[in-house]
Amino acid sequence: MRPFTISMLVLTLATVGCKNATQLVAPATPRAISGSCDLSIAPASAPAPTPPLVRQTDNGTCDLTPLGRVAFSGTLEINPVAGTQVGERTLTAANGDVLRMTSVGTSSLSAPGIVSFVATITFTGGTGQFANATGQARAEGLANMMTSKTAMQMVGTITYSPR
Repeated sequence: MRPFTISMLVLTLATVGCKNATQLVAPATPRAISGSCDLSIAPASAPAPTPPLVRQTDNGTCDLTPLGRVAFSGTLEINPVAGTQVGERTLTAANGDVLRMTSVGTSSLSAPGIVSFVATITFTGGTGQFANATGQARAEGLANMMTSKTAMQMVGTITYSPR
């Protein structure tokens, strides 16, 4: 009988250990995301798309609740004649996890050299804790074409499994 009792004890401990291990990963629940980004517009390095399109690359940092300070990078294709923009962006957390996003929006010249924009950002997954991320946010801001700086605010909802 003794081997049976020890086997049951080991099985019970293993089951409890596995149950507790699965509780270490938080469930994916919708949560508010908000904050600001300070970006730099990189000089064009790739050939420009067919006119009137303009390709813009942005890099910088964002301070976003609940993600904290994250690195931002991405490209936009802007049609200044139509006042539209479409892009792909990423946020990289301090631990290296990447959150992928797409953006679609409008832009217009609000003062000489100053472009105001509004975009819908859609979270499309990523790596690590962002592997199955979903949600949307509204982004709006100003791009100063003379200083190559952009200030952006973001507000929305994101669903992911934080570690």
